[in-house]
Amino acid sequence: MGASLILRQRDRFLFGIRPPKNINGVEVLEITGIGGRLEPFDSSLTACVEREAHEEIAAQINIVRCPLTLVVRGLADFQEFALQGDEQPAALVFRRHRTPPHQPWHIDHIDTGCIVVFLAELNGPATPSTEIPYLIWLTPDQILNTARTDLELEQLITQGAELVTYGTHALPTAAITRMTDSQEALSIALGERTPKFYKSMLL
Repeated sequence: MGASLILRQRDRFLFGIRPPKNINGVEVLEITGIGGRLEPFDSSLTACVEREAHEEIAAQINIVRCPLTLVVRGLADFQEFALQGDEQPAALVFRRHRTPPHQPWHIDHIDTGCIVVFLAELNGPATPSTEIPYLIWLTPDQILNTARTDLELEQLITQGAELVTYGTHALPTAAITRMTDSQEALSIALGERTPKFYKSMLL
């Protein structure tokens, strides 16, 4: 089990970009939510994601409790619930591990994990790190588009995405971007409902 963040600010959301991978001669940039695995020393899922935010983007965050939690289990298989307890995340996402791009429930993979996705706001600036050397601000429509298909970084930037880099490290604009992890699965499950879901997370 792990935890991740939907980090909102005005009309957009913050994601990390892992170091580039060369896959079959193509530079691939994996876009991921800020977060990680629940460790034995974490007192709660909230504590886990707060720690990950500090480690990955050197930021303090304010968790926003959600009255309804979207539970995602597969393609077009989702339902909202009012969860009880102190932790009220935006979503619970069940997906299979190490699947091909844009196929979070590929039939050849049966190892399933659950990611708890919290809504949060930054309490101060976010800073790229050696672990997450690039950050990118995306709109709800861009989140859906990068979850569905590979897009060139230059195309995203032309459409208004904002890139934040670590030090002087530049990224090739011809590199392709690819959403991964829990928010990829969430967006693919929701399909055309994705922008509406993310817009509902805004102030």
